[in-house]
Amino acid sequence: MAKSAKSTNDFEPEVVQEILAKIDGFHADLDSERGQSMSRCRNIRESISNCYKEAKARGIPTKELRSLVKIRVNEAKNRDIYEELEADQQQVLSMLATAEGVKDLPLWRAASVGTQSAHPSMQ
Repeated sequence: MAKSAKSTNDFEPEVVQEILAKIDGFHADLDSERGQSMSRCRNIRESISNCYKEAKARGIPTKELRSLVKIRVNEAKNRDIYEELEADQQQVLSMLATAEGVKDLPLWRAASVGTQSAHPSMQ
């Protein structure tokens, strides 16, 4: 039976959850494999650790600094992913996120406001 025109614009949350669960499983497998090669990155991680030690010695709270670094990395990745999409794909992504129950969509809000305020922190 064909879906009505109204329902073709929505996604069933259960189906989205099922697909995301499968993808998450594969990402876990990738992370396991990646762990073996990560041992070769020990020197770089030590250098980063030394930067945090230096920050602490200079009075910068390291927990907050680490959080800021994570936020910056994630924002850059999310922005790149979003900007690679065409406008219609961005709209479908927004619909998928809504079906997933995502409440905070800063990239979508920024796009709806306009490109002049889309990335004020990057200017």
